[in-house]
Amino acid sequence: MHADSRVQEIWLRLLGRADASQRASVEKIEEGYFAVVRGATEPASSPDGCGSPDFSALDSFIPNLARTRAVCLNPERAYGLAKTESLRDWAGPLAEPVERGVCHAFAVVDPEVLARRVSARLQASGWKVEQLQHDLRVSDGRFSENANLLRAIVQMVLSRGNFAAAGVALQAELRERFAVDAGLFMRFRERFARYRPAVFDHYFTAYPECSCMAAGWDYWEVSGCDAHQATAIFERAMEEFESLLGMPSEDWLPTLAADCCSPSITEN
Repeated sequence: MHADSRVQEIWLRLLGRADASQRASVEKIEEGYFAVVRGATEPASSPDGCGSPDFSALDSFIPNLARTRAVCLNPERAYGLAKTESLRDWAGPLAEPVERGVCHAFAVVDPEVLARRVSARLQASGWKVEQLQHDLRVSDGRFSENANLLRAIVQMVLSRGNFAAAGVALQAELRERFAVDAGLFMRFRERFARYRPAVFDHYFTAYPECSCMAAGWDYWEVSGCDAHQATAIFERAMEEFESLLGMPSEDWLPTLAADCCSPSITEN
């Protein structure tokens, strides 16, 4: 995700006037997204929070504070985002008070506002979007994937991005995932053509011979992997899957009722 010049300017301005007092400097980046810099009595106790005194003092500045998430600017490695620039990389000497714990710099983001903005963008692409607790379930009509909103928030903050950039990044990521899903299913369909291959929910399914019960492989197993990694995982899994399909149905469904494949049940 590319940095937005306006967002970076806001951070640099707040960092430039930071002092050792407990007074919070708060600036609204956009609805549901705020930048905060304030002096700290002690360093943050964990990489995903900036100390309860910091957060609780913002109630009068930020609406819907109870449902927001705070992301500190400096512990980017703790979030597992190795490609993100460090605070020192883009803030230079202004990063020093934050690195020493003299002051805290963090963003406060409302996930519900981000979810609405991102959902609108994805729906405009013709995708179906369902909001879960901290994810969006997105379907392109054949495959479905989950977009992790909390991870998107961390990526956006550490990249000095905005909601629009977060939406673009998630859309691009989902397009890549759907392309991988489609490529893997093509391989699956060719390999198991005689087993009536299909897609059901987030599974590739096939029917073993003489059985009305489908066996399935969860393609979410490769979510987050690049195409090369996904293909390697898929090929290993398909060796086991092929062995399963080749087994007599009574070996892998030993408790299956003898009349379960009656026409009425099969049609359902």
